[in-house]
Amino acid sequence: MNADSSSVSGVARRPTDLVPRDVLSRLSARSDAIGLSYFLMHFALIGAGGWLTWISFPGPWFAPCLLIHALILGFLFSPLHECAHGTAFRTRWLNEIALWVTAIVYIVPPNFFRYFHLGHHRFTQIVDKDPSMVLPEPATFRQYLWYCAGLWFWWRNLSWIVKHTVGRVDPNSVNYVPKQRLGMMVIEARIMAVLYSSILALAAVTGYLPVLLLCWLLPRFLGEPIQRIIRVAEHVGCAESPDLLKNTRTTLSNKLVHAIAWQMPYHAEHHLFPNLPFHQLPRLHPWVRPHIVLEPRGYVAGQRDIIATLRQPGRCRQPDNVRRQPMI
Repeated sequence: MNADSSSVSGVARRPTDLVPRDVLSRLSARSDAIGLSYFLMHFALIGAGGWLTWISFPGPWFAPCLLIHALILGFLFSPLHECAHGTAFRTRWLNEIALWVTAIVYIVPPNFFRYFHLGHHRFTQIVDKDPSMVLPEPATFRQYLWYCAGLWFWWRNLSWIVKHTVGRVDPNSVNYVPKQRLGMMVIEARIMAVLYSSILALAAVTGYLPVLLLCWLLPRFLGEPIQRIIRVAEHVGCAESPDLLKNTRTTLSNKLVHAIAWQMPYHAEHHLFPNLPFHQLPRLHPWVRPHIVLEPRGYVAGQRDIIATLRQPGRCRQPDNVRRQPMI
């Protein structure tokens, strides 16, 4: 296999002949219909979950309804992620509207996240360069628990919004945000601040503040640890190198998880070809499966292995019951 012609030291790279060009061309087709079906179904589930959470309070079904709703809300990271890449829809304005709607509910500045995440793709698993580096080696179990709890996530995201609102954009942001776009980060944070202030004020005046708390803010907070665990599965224990065949892990799960996660369990595939729309990743998988780091037993088994190998640097663990096929 030949190295990607764009590869340079410290930048994520892939082999250029991993998948035939005609296959990539066919898989690159984006779809408004598929994007809308995923998006509308996701928000329909959120609406249903919020309603069930509200009507079950404070009865015995409240806790399970709240936790299921929290799980679905947490998975809004998936459409946020896809829209940040611009691959969720064929039509650009649909993609941008969905990005903003999702970002408002998820509570993250949309365009700042877009650049932040593209920095993660450019410098995947490169220590001191990857802005989304998860538990770099050597990590401890205590660090794992702190990361998965997600408290730091809320401090970071709310700090982004507050600091950007007053015009203070982190100087390190220039590593992934173009200088000419820094002003946009301030504008979008101010828009979000006005929206959140208006929502809170309206809810307080109309008496809907308890609804806001029980059906959005509390479940949104409770759902974040699941997303942190998924982020752990994607990279922790993998090689801290630019090699995309070694630094990212695909975790196969059941169809329900794949659907609610917008096919992001195929994460090695996504990092290899980030411009491919999410719904094409299952079709890409057979082409790259022999070459990638794969966890076929699901997230629970994968987390057990990751926890067991904390503080054991230098490898991307392959499950003992899976034999890597030779590269062709």
